[in-house]
Amino acid sequence: MIASELIDYIHNLLPESDPILQEIEQRANELYIPILDPESARFLEVLLMMKKPKRVLEVGTAIAYSTIRMARRIEGTITTLEVDPERAAEARMNLQRTGLTHKVDLIEGDAFEWIPRLDRFDLIFLDAAKGQYPRFLDLLLPHLETGGLLISDNIFFHGLVPGEREVKHKLRTIVNRLREYNRILAFHPELETTFLPLGDGMAISVKK
Repeated sequence: MIASELIDYIHNLLPESDPILQEIEQRANELYIPILDPESARFLEVLLMMKKPKRVLEVGTAIAYSTIRMARRIEGTITTLEVDPERAAEARMNLQRTGLTHKVDLIEGDAFEWIPRLDRFDLIFLDAAKGQYPRFLDLLLPHLETGGLLISDNIFFHGLVPGEREVKHKLRTIVNRLREYNRILAFHPELETTFLPLGDGMAISVKK
């Protein structure tokens, strides 16, 4: 994991968020809603600007923080899935405030039910239930174009996945499944993957 002083240094180099994003960041912090950390968000933005995807799928909208940051960086469209009705409602409000509803199709419902109905995408951003990542991968790969990117967030899960310290019983299943997921990514015959110590850990996979 990145040392705290290096994270502070990187943060000081990043451009300041606009007022709407700052409000979303503050609300997420107050209500303990997980959103992308600043350095991961900036990396994702630059990656999108390089890749220029036309069709993006996001699994796990929350309150649309990452959705907004991605939508602002692409010419294409985003399909985003959120199972929690309250968060989906707040996400819609935030998308309206930023004027991005024309670029985003927010689907409220169970991602496991919706993914099989969807088309194919140039880029998929996975930021949903961490203990379900291996199951998500099986569903998502058929919907990723050849040469497309799969970006998986929170793969180190508060430093517990790569660490050797005792994991609390209630978190053990999540940690073990993320360890399994990372191994699958590393050796998957259809993927080339690199793991980055950004934020809570991020994996970038290219479909062969």
